[in-house]
Amino acid sequence: MRHHPPVTSEGVANLLFALIKYSTLNVADRDLAAAYFAQTGAPVDYRSFQRFTDALILSLPQQHVLLQLVPRWQAVFNRPEVNNEEAEEFIRQYLAALDNNLFVKLPLFVGRFAGQGSHSINFAGFGNTQVDSWLLVFTTSGRGHLKAGLRDYELTPDNIALVAPGTLTDFSGSQNSSWNFYWVIFQSADRWRSYLQWPQAGPGVCQLEATSENLAAVELNLGQLYHNYVESGPLKVELDHNLLEQLLLRCAACLPRESNKKMDPRVHVARAYIDEHYTADIALADVAAASNISSSRLSGLFKKETGSSVMAYRNELRLVKAAQLLLHSNLRIADIGDRVGYSEQAFFSRIFRKHLGMSPRQYRTQIPASQTAQLNPHS
Repeated sequence: MRHHPPVTSEGVANLLFALIKYSTLNVADRDLAAAYFAQTGAPVDYRSFQRFTDALILSLPQQHVLLQLVPRWQAVFNRPEVNNEEAEEFIRQYLAALDNNLFVKLPLFVGRFAGQGSHSINFAGFGNTQVDSWLLVFTTSGRGHLKAGLRDYELTPDNIALVAPGTLTDFSGSQNSSWNFYWVIFQSADRWRSYLQWPQAGPGVCQLEATSENLAAVELNLGQLYHNYVESGPLKVELDHNLLEQLLLRCAACLPRESNKKMDPRVHVARAYIDEHYTADIALADVAAASNISSSRLSGLFKKETGSSVMAYRNELRLVKAAQLLLHSNLRIADIGDRVGYSEQAFFSRIFRKHLGMSPRQYRTQIPASQTAQLNPHS
């Protein structure tokens, strides 16, 4: 990464205000803003930040909440100087108003990050169910942590993570080491679907382990994709597309032959049945009947292949869906509970608190505030 001089909140606030007034930022300005956000744990380096800024400029006519900041703050920025307190408040409001789904509205978004100790790396907004976007994370050194749904995963240099569309995610670095990684958000072409059949680590999350030789080949491919993505040149879009396909092929080739076998078809049917009927009052016997297998046999197979019991999978799916609705809808809490299968609000609140550590109301008010405190990239 490039080394940048320290940048102040006042300077960044002025740059961001100029940006939403359709002013053009030069490369130096973008570098300074990127350096500022990199210090907050945002997963953008100065080059991918430039691509993000380009996408933001194109989307400004649709960024209605963000544009409302212009008349609200115009008088402040008309003054010769903006003080630090005002600058920090403007940046906070700017990030809160920014449509975080901008990331998943791009066909491809590639970044590289060097972490410094423990910090939050958030991709809030990733999970818009209207957009078929996948997230691939490749750790080059250090350790990262991913929380998806109700589970925690460790991200290390010997595994690659793939997060499915619609999955609520939260990333952080290790307290004991920096975390360096590449990330790729992409929309999948139909012919790539078979390349994305990785071993499932949990609902919405796959992790792929590979030999050091194969991982080195994937990292080389990622580096080529990243450098092509952040540069401008002839046939750039075509090369981006080609390198992304190569990346997915490289990852698919990492699957050991013995791991290439499909999930037991009865477990696959069981999962599909739960995915379709999770809001209904289904029991293990219903899922087993749909899978044409005994309840006891399904219990063992399902646990072996998914790491979860049948009913725990259903309950996790319900709560993940509820969490998404709490963050991305204005539905009443009782209506959300009913929509995901809990007709009694008191029971819904109790089981939600048991698994997520807070009530649905607390989750709705606390989680967005923490996610919008910095620049951010289930359904």
